Amino acid sequence: LDAIQRGSGLKGKHSKLPQENGPASFGVLLPLCTGMSMALVLSSLRASVSSSSASSNDEETTTTVTKDIVLWSRIDQKSCYKAIQSAGLTCIVVPTKMQGDEVTTDIQAMEQTIQMHDPRRILAIVTTTSCFAPRVPDRVDDVAKLCSTYDIAHVINHAYGLQCSVTNKLLNRACVVGRVDAIVCSTDKNFLVPVGGALVISPQTKLIQTVSKTYAGRANSTPIIDLFMTLLSMGLKGYKQLLDNRKTMTQEFQTKLAEIATKHKERLLKCPSNTISFGITLDSLANGRTRKDDETEDEYLKSISKDISYFGSILFNRCVSGTRVVPRGESKTMGQDTFLGFGSSTNSYPHAYMTAACAIGLDVDEMDDFFQRLDKSLKEYKTKQEKKYAKQLKQKEQEQK
Repeated sequence: LDAIQRGSGLKGKHSKLPQENGPASFGVLLPLCTGMSMALVLSSLRASVSSSSASSNDEETTTTVTKDIVLWSRIDQKSCYKAIQSAGLTCIVVPTKMQGDEVTTDIQAMEQTIQMHDPRRILAIVTTTSCFAPRVPDRVDDVAKLCSTYDIAHVINHAYGLQCSVTNKLLNRACVVGRVDAIVCSTDKNFLVPVGGALVISPQTKLIQTVSKTYAGRANSTPIIDLFMTLLSMGLKGYKQLLDNRKTMTQEFQTKLAEIATKHKERLLKCPSNTISFGITLDSLANGRTRKDDETEDEYLKSISKDISYFGSILFNRCVSGTRVVPRGESKTMGQDTFLGFGSSTNSYPHAYMTAACAIGLDVDEMDDFFQRLDKSLKEYKTKQEKKYAKQLKQKEQEQK
């Protein structure tokens, strides 16, 4: 908690005014990944909330209402959706909206969804503050107000957000203006330790105690030892230096990414609310493939998505990991829900694109190496596609003869 408070800037316990406790007032380190920690938090909330009773106005009867619904502001990452299902709860996906290039929280849709379902049945609203562009952090302060108004728990997926001062300030504000019950953070993404641990922090000591008691069986101490040794090795000064370095490199990262995009007739996605993940369009990668007369829009998008996805494999072959290549028109089914435009967190994002992150631990040499490989990969892809389309055109001309 000391590293989070003095390093990342999240506020802690307020001794005089407990109702104004910051998001990092209490916490527990779990030997679980972020998704499973989210599932444990939701299970703990369900265990701590007794079923509410309500009297009907029409009949003199009492009905029992069970809190079994979780509203989830859509973000196309599977782990959070699976966490809700693993906790035995029903996930209701709340659609997002576009503002320029950004995909952001639709507060109006969120409130309409609350009213559509009995608010007494809604256990929690799950929001996200660390995400891939063009998705930007949820407006957790506005959601916190809704949670306070409708008496609904608020759980925030802050997976790798501790490294970003902007989103940390947003969390501090959310705790002041509304309700925040728990925040789940990954240890590996924020503190450069091996995968396998997560921090659950909260303004409430009672919830942290419940989460600790809900954990079944004995726990592996490795994630705790890894984090302890890493923090001792870095020290507060070393950790803050890493955070400052990332923040300093962010502008240069965006500039170089924009230069490469322009060089290859693409452009940088304008998502100023996301200061970790950045994206460029990949629309020109499909320019060699024209739509056939008897081909529907969906069939055309499905066809060119294979070509654009192939660019991702070229990046992988050049040992570039961590990037995401997202074609248009993809769909994926999870549970009972089908996500159109999967990857972009909205049904019909107008661009194919790729993302890359300027995350903690990145140094200048690694950044320069990445951009060199990205440039070479784009050149290699376009050369191969030009040969492919030329061959197809030649075959078509021969068939016509």
